[in-house]
Amino acid sequence: MTSDSIGTKPDSTDRVLIVDLGGGLYGLDSAAVREIVSLLPPTRLPGAPAHVRGVVNLRGQLLTVVDAAHRLTGNPTASINGSIVVVTVGEKPLGLIVDDVHDVQDLQVVPAEREVLSRTDGLLTGVGRLGDEVVLVIDIPELVRQTLP
Repeated sequence: MTSDSIGTKPDSTDRVLIVDLGGGLYGLDSAAVREIVSLLPPTRLPGAPAHVRGVVNLRGQLLTVVDAAHRLTGNPTASINGSIVVVTVGEKPLGLIVDDVHDVQDLQVVPAEREVLSRTDGLLTGVGRLGDEVVLVIDIPELVRQTLP
């Protein structure tokens, strides 16, 4: 770990759900993932930030839905065939629109560098490798905290 790394946790192996956002691979802590559903058309919320696509009715419950690619990269998801990954932190569920869902992998995660964290509003916990690909691991509790009051 370099002196520019955040956190005291050494490199660790985490079980993460691998998803595709805007052509890049991202990891979601599998313990926070509740379910994966087909993309539903959200109802826009007036005054909500652009990355908050709105709410969907998921089996009688309103679920706030975030365009994860737009939130992390600034580029909205263009896919109409994507999925919603429902994550839960405490009692707060949040839907993340993703382009594609791969599978759950054990990933050796290295804490994210300070520069990377500052460019992503602290929404990444670390990075890992999956074959030749780099996987950026999203900080689900921080994303939920920043999105839901």
